[in-house]
Amino acid sequence: MARYTLITGLLLVLLGLYGYFTYNTITVLIPAFIGTLIAFLGIMAFNEGRKRLYVHIAIVVVVIGLSASAKSLPSIPGLIECFNSGIDVSSCSKFQRPLAELFKSIMSLVLIPYLLVSITFFIKARLSK
Repeated sequence: MARYTLITGLLLVLLGLYGYFTYNTITVLIPAFIGTLIAFLGIMAFNEGRKRLYVHIAIVVVVIGLSASAKSLPSIPGLIECFNSGIDVSSCSKFQRPLAELFKSIMSLVLIPYLLVSITFFIKARLSK
């Protein structure tokens, strides 16, 4: 679980850095900040004595990240429509802040599988006792 936590954090860092260097806006770095925290917790979770603690803290950070970004998931069809019509996502007129919608949606799509895997991981750990 520590490795999966680290990979999830690194994916979010890469997402934020890609958005920053592509669109040159600070707000798309939000996934990178959350990802840095999750990656740090993933590194700390390699300590066998404290693994459970750090993974639990990472799950709390993931839930906070999802609560902030999951409301952008319904905007995915509109973003895909803008992309398919050849319009640059940053100038899509369907949304007031299309880049924010795009990066929040992608962040949610990265965090949801982590949350599901961690829930099943803890259920299996609890049932094995």
